[in-house]
Amino acid sequence: MDTIISYYRKVELFFGNLKFAVVIITIFAICLGYGTFMESYHGTEYANRLVYKSPFFMLIQFCMFLSIFFATLIRLPPKKHLYGFYTIHAGLIILFLGSFVTYQSGIDGTLTLAPNQSNRQIQLSDDEFKIQFPSKGKEVSIELPFVAGSKDLNVEYEGIKLKEFLPFSKNELSWVPVKIQDPTQTSSRYRIFNDNFGEFITLSLHPESDFNNTLQLGPLNVHYMPSNLSACFVNNTPDGIIIWNGETTECISPMPDQIKKKKNISGKTMAEVDFLGKKILFLPEMSPLPLDEKFELNEKSPYRVFSKKLFEKNPHLFLFGKHVAYYNRETSLWEGSPIEIDQEVALPWMGFKVKLLEHRKDAYATMIPTYIKPIQENSQVIEGNMKAVEVEIDGQTFWVTSNEPVAFNQNDERIRFEIGKKTITLPYELVLDQFKMDTDPGTSTPASFESYVTLFKGNKGSSKHHIFMNNPLKHENFTFYQASYFQTQAGPYGSVLSVNFDPGRPWKYLGSLLLVLGSIWHYFLRRKHLAKPGAKNG
Repeated sequence: MDTIISYYRKVELFFGNLKFAVVIITIFAICLGYGTFMESYHGTEYANRLVYKSPFFMLIQFCMFLSIFFATLIRLPPKKHLYGFYTIHAGLIILFLGSFVTYQSGIDGTLTLAPNQSNRQIQLSDDEFKIQFPSKGKEVSIELPFVAGSKDLNVEYEGIKLKEFLPFSKNELSWVPVKIQDPTQTSSRYRIFNDNFGEFITLSLHPESDFNNTLQLGPLNVHYMPSNLSACFVNNTPDGIIIWNGETTECISPMPDQIKKKKNISGKTMAEVDFLGKKILFLPEMSPLPLDEKFELNEKSPYRVFSKKLFEKNPHLFLFGKHVAYYNRETSLWEGSPIEIDQEVALPWMGFKVKLLEHRKDAYATMIPTYIKPIQENSQVIEGNMKAVEVEIDGQTFWVTSNEPVAFNQNDERIRFEIGKKTITLPYELVLDQFKMDTDPGTSTPASFESYVTLFKGNKGSSKHHIFMNNPLKHENFTFYQASYFQTQAGPYGSVLSVNFDPGRPWKYLGSLLLVLGSIWHYFLRRKHLAKPGAKNG
């Protein structure tokens, strides 16, 4: 027993020591300053994950609690001139306990209200990974770690492996090697620019690429096509007809005397062309699909008919990997030229040029999530707010991001993956009746915004509320604050409410009150004690 008491006394003296308190408070202040710095540059969520809610910071706060607790114990039994000191430390201990209760049982989240739509789902800050089996009617939720950097998950569920979690990421261009090279499935990167504008674009013909083969840049339409078709595009014929085989990418630009035309039964002009020994029938005024023996459109045919005259009115740029083609209205001709890596070709529109940056037959272009510290500007995270999880099934690896769900077919079963936030359901719901926003005079900068909502309580009826700055809605221990807003695709604005449930709030109020009373009490008692003759300063 004496050994236990001696050991306890050493612990008590160590944690109650003034030097220990100074060291802990210094580390705490440094962490707070570092967290504030991270929050200003990288956002609140990153600062929470890195500092404020990290295990290290929690340990520092626990050490502060021990320091305050043992500093009180070593000054027992009570001394009259330290009553204020005891009250201050009791207030601090109660504050810590209240904060701990809030940390364990409190709720901080957001409630998103679209115009005239009800919602009762509070979205929390914790991330979760959902695996859905629609055919079985089953959904599995896996909680993702609350970390600031990338994390190996090493989680497996029914053959589905979750490998790596990126809490902050952005999509970056990556090239995936192909086993068999196909000239009809190339990918290329270009830069289209003039003196006032520049845009990097990636186009692909590979079916597994994240990039399309068409793109629109303002009035300019960009088309990416197999390289073998380039010769037919720059071949100027009176009819402007091109016919190609989608399987072999062979093409021809028939002259008028090579096209036999006649009226079909419906009164449409039917044309017949000899394509390398094969007779092709088509309706140039109707469809790019050829006709079969029954004079019906043949969707299974590899042949396609293309009229260049449809692309002569507006700017259209055709790219074929290492070739460029376009219609020049000044010369009334289709023109084109080869283009090599890092070479520029002038275009006939507003001084634009196109530059080939990369052309690949051995790989296709795709977007791969890459970890990045979030970047904040004007209190808004502008880059790095995407979360991603790497998934492996049957040896196939792919990424699931918070931008959109991903579906995967395994053994004729469709599995759906999604990254989202944990949610809780309220026993009542809110509807946004009206959102009001005032702007600074002469600008579009929001000066204030407020929400008019209806609270539906089921059988208990409903009530109207007005939520704005410093005027939250309080109902059944939950407090709803006006936090932000958003604009819907249809135009009207929606509202974002911050939702808080703080079970430790009474304890924190009591602790704060004791701090104030204790400080006053300690000041006067200390002053009275020092005023006594022979009183020691210590």
